[in-house]
Amino acid sequence: MRLFLITFALFIFSACQKKATIAEAYSEPEPLSTDVLIDGIKQCQKDTTCLETLNTYFTDLAEQAKIEKELAIALPEEELNAMLDEQTVIPQSNLKLPLLENTRVQAALNEWLTWKRPKLIETWNNYQFLKAQIYPAFAAKDIPESFFLAIIAQESGGRVHSMSSAGASGLFQFMPATADRFGVRGTIGDYDARFHPESAAKGAASYIEEQRNLYGDDLAKILAAYNAGENRFRRLNKKHQNQSIWNNQFFYDLPSETQDYIAIVLSAKLIFDNPEAFNVVLNDIDGSTAIVRAKTDTSLSELAVCFGQYNNDIGWYRILRNLNATIKAKRVIKQNAVIVIPHELKPVFDSTCQDTELMGLAKKIHDADFPDRPMFTWYKIKQGDSLSTISRKFKCSSKREIAQLNKIKAPRYLINAGKKLKVPQC
Repeated sequence: MRLFLITFALFIFSACQKKATIAEAYSEPEPLSTDVLIDGIKQCQKDTTCLETLNTYFTDLAEQAKIEKELAIALPEEELNAMLDEQTVIPQSNLKLPLLENTRVQAALNEWLTWKRPKLIETWNNYQFLKAQIYPAFAAKDIPESFFLAIIAQESGGRVHSMSSAGASGLFQFMPATADRFGVRGTIGDYDARFHPESAAKGAASYIEEQRNLYGDDLAKILAAYNAGENRFRRLNKKHQNQSIWNNQFFYDLPSETQDYIAIVLSAKLIFDNPEAFNVVLNDIDGSTAIVRAKTDTSLSELAVCFGQYNNDIGWYRILRNLNATIKAKRVIKQNAVIVIPHELKPVFDSTCQDTELMGLAKKIHDADFPDRPMFTWYKIKQGDSLSTISRKFKCSSKREIAQLNKIKAPRYLINAGKKLKVPQC
């Protein structure tokens, strides 16, 4: 039993936690072949006692050095070196992660694999159609795909127009000041740049790179800075002398939201790294797109009615909005204007979407949901207001957009209490 656990410990550490399962017990003190080890792993997935035994064993080991020392004693030197040589190439996506026996990560895994599973799948499906816009920014900085996908899963579920009550917006839930610092600024179409997938991805990749320069490949610390704020976390890290974030004193000094956030994102990364190990199915999806021109005045909701559930049980509205991120939901898309759609829907667009009866119904219900209304509303400035706080109240408007509408000059953006401002409608 002990020999097996030691052998499997090397397997886990060398593969950077790609698979956190163990094999059944063996009594013969002989080195295990790869085939036998893999077969044992599969069997142990069904044995709760086996898994608990491994967790207990790892808990008793204070440092990885102890594992290496015992391996050197238990295995012939030549065989040990051969095993290590087999693991010299480490997949890029496996950086320093907490071990799977970390109870905080286990609890977060339980959430993703139960009630949060739909959000995980939705993130994956949404990402397939946005990959061409998002992936290059992270690939250029060697940031693992599973890592930024896990951040997206927790922050927005892959919904480009996601907004929080605190004013964070977009796929990566940037606050206005953070977005501005990383060049995610200005307006693109109907929205500020935080809602634009490519711009947001470039900003998020730059943010992660900045934190990686401070904390190396310690993903837990990068996430702590991302969630708690880089300045706040830098002070905490200095206070705790750059110790491991999993040290109890350090960990419980973090905001409670950040404690949860680290485990949630790291557990999602584990799943995206190896979905089969967690009985998760992430289907291959053709995320290629096509550019079409509107045959008549239309809208994204009308096209969603037209496309129905063709090859997609939940319909296409969210995908259409993500692909046309600069267009507001209520916007009437004029005839001949360009629209981005999934490539597989082009035949449907060319046929079904020319059905005058169906499209007449789609237009009727769209107009009922988004009746004509002014493009802006009036807001009376209160004491203590700024363009930034006002823009957060109205969520989809940036301070620059409000400033331009009211001819307020940068960089001070001076406003006076009691005056009225035009504020764009969402």
